[in-house]
Amino acid sequence: MSHPMKSAPARMRLIAAAMTGFLVFMLVSHQTARNSGTELVMEVEGYDPRDIFLGHYAMIRTPLAALDLATLDGDDAFENHAPVFVTLEIGADGLARPVAVHHRHPGSGLVAEGRAVGSGDILRARFNIERYYASRDQALALEDMLRQPPRDGEEDETSDVRLILSLPASGHLLIKGFEIDGERHIDRLW
Repeated sequence: MSHPMKSAPARMRLIAAAMTGFLVFMLVSHQTARNSGTELVMEVEGYDPRDIFLGHYAMIRTPLAALDLATLDGDDAFENHAPVFVTLEIGADGLARPVAVHHRHPGSGLVAEGRAVGSGDILRARFNIERYYASRDQALALEDMLRQPPRDGEEDETSDVRLILSLPASGHLLIKGFEIDGERHIDRLW
């Protein structure tokens, strides 16, 4: 019979290997979902930055953050924390925009799933894309870009920064990166 102290390092190595395997599985699953999903590009704007307890990130807001129920097809009332299914369409400019909002998955189309966080005429919703974590310098640079006014005397509120998303079959949006002044910047997971 082996001594209990001699098997402790072996158990620790086994636990470390299992934990490493689990982390690799999660990373590969996330990358697979990003790569296999439908790519969407959406307008984005920045707002109030970081929380000192969560590290550095840029707060971002897309057209999904505040859904005008009077102008969108679908359902008209949502309870807080209820699932929200938003049908998206790609416009002639290549940007994804919400066109309908539902309590349940409509069964077809490009549909993103989120959660209601406030309802009324304007449905506030979260899709787990509201924070973009980055190094301090990257987060601050992104915030600065998002605060800049439109260029070339443009009258509209569009930014030269757009969010690149992946919409996998699950409906849970994933951030792939940003398009800045027409140049794609895709995040690499490894």
